[in-house]
Amino acid sequence: MKTNYLFFAIVFFAFCSTDTFAQYGNNINGVDRSIGSSVRENRPSKNKQEKVDYAETAAQYLKKELNLDGLQEAAVKSIMNDNKGSLEEISKMDISYEEKRDKMQLINDKINRDIIKILSKEQAEKYNKMKEEREKKALRS
Repeated sequence: MKTNYLFFAIVFFAFCSTDTFAQYGNNINGVDRSIGSSVRENRPSKNKQEKVDYAETAAQYLKKELNLDGLQEAAVKSIMNDNKGSLEEISKMDISYEEKRDKMQLINDKINRDIIKILSKEQAEKYNKMKEEREKKALRS
């Protein structure tokens, strides 16, 4: 009788230890399924998104598309940064989507007017064409 208990104990521990190493070992025998393993291994989370500086992105895009000089590029960044706070406030407001869209459109119109002021005639024409294409694309979506 004692031998049966000893036999079952050995078999039981053998199966338990295999499962434990397969799931929670140091990835030699299986997958580490423990919660927070990426934190312990200093891996960045896949859900974490990098913050994007929209003023910088817009300035770089317009510099490329419109051949902006350094002063114009700095002015575009300034215009975008001056209006960023207002856009963020509107996005956090507890109002309908249509109201948010209308308020944001007013600010975007102001941004466009300010940007056109710093552009040459040729750049302004190209900017307006880009804006029209963007609006057409938005209507199709």
